[in-house]
Amino acid sequence: MSVVSLQRNEQIGALTIIAMVSLSISFTDWAQRAAALSLPVVLSSICAVIFMYWLPMILGYVLIQRAKIAHWILQFSCLYLSMVAGGWIFGALRAHLLGIPAFMLSDALIIALPWSSAILLLVKFYLTRKHLKDEQLLRQQAEIKVLHSQLNPHFLFNSLNTIAALVQSSPGQAETLVHNLSAILRYSLKHAISDHQSSGLVSLSDELLMLHQWCEIEQCRFGNNLQVAFDIDEALLSAPIPAMVLQPLIENAIKHGNRRPLYVTIHAYIDAGHPTIAVSDNGVGFGPDILLGDVKPGLGLAITRSRLELEANTKLILSNQPNGGARAQFMLQELPC
Repeated sequence: MSVVSLQRNEQIGALTIIAMVSLSISFTDWAQRAAALSLPVVLSSICAVIFMYWLPMILGYVLIQRAKIAHWILQFSCLYLSMVAGGWIFGALRAHLLGIPAFMLSDALIIALPWSSAILLLVKFYLTRKHLKDEQLLRQQAEIKVLHSQLNPHFLFNSLNTIAALVQSSPGQAETLVHNLSAILRYSLKHAISDHQSSGLVSLSDELLMLHQWCEIEQCRFGNNLQVAFDIDEALLSAPIPAMVLQPLIENAIKHGNRRPLYVTIHAYIDAGHPTIAVSDNGVGFGPDILLGDVKPGLGLAITRSRLELEANTKLILSNQPNGGARAQFMLQELPC
C-alpha cells in the first residue's frame, strides 16, 4: 500500500480528462433529448465538472496527501465521500439553473459510487504502470553501470600492459602513450552513465577522436603488423552513439585476428536510411560456434552486445566476410532529416 502521489502535469492531465468526459456526457445527453443548447445548460455542465469531479478529486487528493493515507479502502472513502458531497451540491445548483428537482442524498450516494471507483482504479492502474516502468529503468541503469565497470578495468589492463612493455625500451614514447591513456580514461569517465539525465551517448566524431588515441597505443605495440583505417561517411559525424562502444570491437579484432599484418577497418555508412557502424578485419574470422550462438563471445564482445541493446536499442551482428576476416556491425536509429 502507498500514498497516491501525482506530479503537477499528471494532476492537470487527470482533471482535463475527467472534464472532457463529463462535458461529453452532458452535451450528448442534451443532444439525445433534442433540447436546445442554452446558457443554463452550459452552466449546468460546467458546474457538473467543477462540483461533481474537480473539487471532490482535489479535496480527496489533498486529504490523502496531508493525512498520508496509504490503505486503499480509506483512500476510496475519502474520494467517495468528497464526490457524494460534490454531487449533492451540484444537484442543488442544477435544480436552480434548470428548474428541475434536486438530487436526494441517496441519488448522490449512488451516482458517486461508480465514478469514485473508476477514478481511483484508473489512478492506481496508472501509478502501478508508472512504478513498474521506473523500476525497469532503474534496473537498466544499474545493469549499464555494471557493464561500464566491467569494461573499464578490462580496457585499462590491456592498455597498461602495452605501455609497460615500452617503459624501458622507449620511455619517451611510453610517456606519450600515458597521456593518451589519461585522455581516454577521462573520456570514459565523463560519459559513464550516473543518473537518469545522463544518456551516455556521444557524437561519432568524439568517439572516433578517442579511437585514434587508443589505436596509437596499439600501433606502438604491434608496429607494422597492425594497420587501422577509417572509412567514415562525413554525414554521420554527428550521429549519437554509446561512448566507448567501438574500442572493444577493434580490440577483439586485434586479439583474435591471428594474422600479421592485420588490417582493421572502421566503417560508418548509411544503409536504408539507418546509420550503420562496422568493424572488419582480414583475420581468421569468427568460429562457427560463435556465429551459431553455441559458444558465447569474449568479454569485450559480450559487454558491447549488452550495451548496444540497453543503450541504443540495437543488436550487434557478427559475421565472416566472403574474402576472409571477421565483421561486427550494428545499426543506429534513423537520423532526423
